[in-house]
Amino acid sequence: MNKFSKTWWGQRFIEALEEFTDSARLSRGRSYAKNDKVKNYTIDGNLITAQVRGSINPYFGVYKEPLYKVSIEIKPITKAEWSQALYNLGSRASMISKLLLKEVPDNIDEAFSDLNIHLLPHSQKDFITNCSCPDWENPCKHIAGVYYLVASQLDQDPFLLFELR
Repeated sequence: MNKFSKTWWGQRFIEALEEFTDSARLSRGRSYAKNDKVKNYTIDGNLITAQVRGSINPYFGVYKEPLYKVSIEIKPITKAEWSQALYNLGSRASMISKLLLKEVPDNIDEAFSDLNIHLLPHSQKDFITNCSCPDWENPCKHIAGVYYLVASQLDQDPFLLFELR
């Protein structure tokens, strides 16, 4: 496990990213998250917005630390799917008891799999991202830095998973 996620659900969030992101980009993103380059971020429903400090690089003519705007939208689960998923969750007492203890049951995807959806992100299709930096790759290191902080916050508040979806 890494510094940013101590729980299996935070780690699973990061693993989804690792499946479709270059490891060097993720490494730079971890560095940005560790070194307080993410100036601030907010989560409103399934939308995460952030301001991330860039790097000074005279080689590229950057002499003043830039501030980039990042947005990450997690693909929402429809109301109809939520209704069915909550019904499925409600019929599993062991899942409800874990959720009441602020833990995500390791078999929670069972409540969603019948509907062919996932609570935790599974692929790049689950994310719509944008950064104002000049890097054309997606995710860039700024977006990756925000991902790691969100994974860390998921450890603290597992119900954030429901809000993001």
